[in-house]
Amino acid sequence: MARARDFTIDLHVHSVFSGESLAEPKDIIEAALQKGLDAICITEHDSLSVSLPFDEISKRYPLKVFRGVEISTDAGHMLVYGVTDADWNDWGKSGSVHAQELISKVRSLGGVVVPAHPYVMESCGLCDANPRVHVDERIRGLSGLKALEICNGKTAKYPLVCGVLSQYARSLGLAGTGGSDAHIPENVGSSYTVFKTPIHTVQALAAAIQSGHFYPRVS
Repeated sequence: MARARDFTIDLHVHSVFSGESLAEPKDIIEAALQKGLDAICITEHDSLSVSLPFDEISKRYPLKVFRGVEISTDAGHMLVYGVTDADWNDWGKSGSVHAQELISKVRSLGGVVVPAHPYVMESCGLCDANPRVHVDERIRGLSGLKALEICNGKTAKYPLVCGVLSQYARSLGLAGTGGSDAHIPENVGSSYTVFKTPIHTVQALAAAIQSGHFYPRVS
């Protein structure tokens, strides 16, 4: 029996609902389809409910659209997957929170937390084509993580970043995800994650990330 086709998801996308993006939902979805993606995850800053309109809009397209959230914490930005609006709203958290508190709470809700773009690139003049990369060591002290965003679309032209973060993730026993961090439609799918089986719910997405059976790609 033939193996099921891989399932590709851009796990880090922002829209006009974030307040800092010009990307309309329709344009984001159409861009994802043009890139050949199977799904995207909308991860607006500090709010899950703000992306709710995607649930209705996405019904008109042959693309799976999940919704997560990108939260500011004392250990950097964290991507949250697998939580429902009701559970998240009952918790009532918005804005900056303690990273360990976030991880523990999301796990109790059946979700998963993935640190986003956990690095700093140091400019060095003529060597900017291959800059120095410093990983965010605050992550090392956190428990309950399963994966790290190692390929972010904003650094797609710097393969060194993905390499450094991949090594860092392995040193912590973590898998690596990819997401475009797109704020305009043209950047959707510049980095994404390849899963081995189809994913149809946010709960299944969280479970797939927890399993570690995936890998990042840069387009």
